[in-house]
Amino acid sequence: MLSQNPQSLIAAFAYVTDSGAAQMHGLKDCFKSIQHCRWIFGIDYGRSHPTAIRKMAELAQNSEIRIYDGAHVVKSQSFTPRKSFHLKTVVAVDGLGKPSEQLVGSGNLSGLGLTSGIEAGCLINYERSQSAEGIAVVSILEQLWEESVPFDNIINEYENLWTKATAPVVVPRNKPEKITRKLFWVDVGYVTKNRGNHRPGNQFDLPRGSHIHLGLNEVSNPTKNSLLGELRMRTPDGVIIQRSLRFGNNAMEKLTLPTPEQHGYGAYDGKILTFERQNDTWALEAFEHDDFKDAYGKHIDWFNEMQSGRLFGTIAIRS
Repeated sequence: MLSQNPQSLIAAFAYVTDSGAAQMHGLKDCFKSIQHCRWIFGIDYGRSHPTAIRKMAELAQNSEIRIYDGAHVVKSQSFTPRKSFHLKTVVAVDGLGKPSEQLVGSGNLSGLGLTSGIEAGCLINYERSQSAEGIAVVSILEQLWEESVPFDNIINEYENLWTKATAPVVVPRNKPEKITRKLFWVDVGYVTKNRGNHRPGNQFDLPRGSHIHLGLNEVSNPTKNSLLGELRMRTPDGVIIQRSLRFGNNAMEKLTLPTPEQHGYGAYDGKILTFERQNDTWALEAFEHDDFKDAYGKHIDWFNEMQSGRLFGTIAIRS
């Protein structure tokens, strides 16, 4: 679609996540020739990550972002919309202002929606079909654009409220219960582009002391760029990958993860990783924030915050 060099784009997505924004930045060069990119995002129920919205604004100098009915939703209880915003579409417009192509699909701008999930989509070529239908679609999107607010108007308020609403909660226990599963989790955030700008990275920093949670012998005063130990990680496709965990020059613990696109992770950017011990290996899973909350939100045993704002902690599944 982008290879056809459209004059402009107008897109609407129900939500955008950090992992999705990171994937879009891998296509950054494709947007340089487009004179105007307009993005409409929803923030219904807080599904869009505020950092992802900011990241999309940096995709290109010609990007413009609005939030559908944002002035109302940001002030509503739990970001509840008065009308659900559920679109996932992009329309390319030529130099004459006519739609040339439209991409319609089931996936949002998330890592799962773009790469690792099972989604469906179709590309409509309006140069070969009824252009009047395409003009009608653009007209509807233009109306939605007018009903949306510039993201700058609400992003600070949304980010503050979203951060409070999504903070982990340690559930108090009234009586002793047997722990049947124990996991270590960490918010990935930014992943170093160690494999080039157009491929997902697989190197990231863990907080100091993570090696203890990962079953390695405690090193009280590690020297910079020293080896902390070896980790054997089991990927979702059953492959075991062994990697070194090192103490970096920035006083963080550095780990090179399994190649994401080869083992079902898609990309690690903006996701939450969980490590669960299984005999002599660690089962490694990568979750979108909402999926992590659904799976483990009621089982947070302990958590802490890094200087960067990323969170990490432990999960205890009790019987």
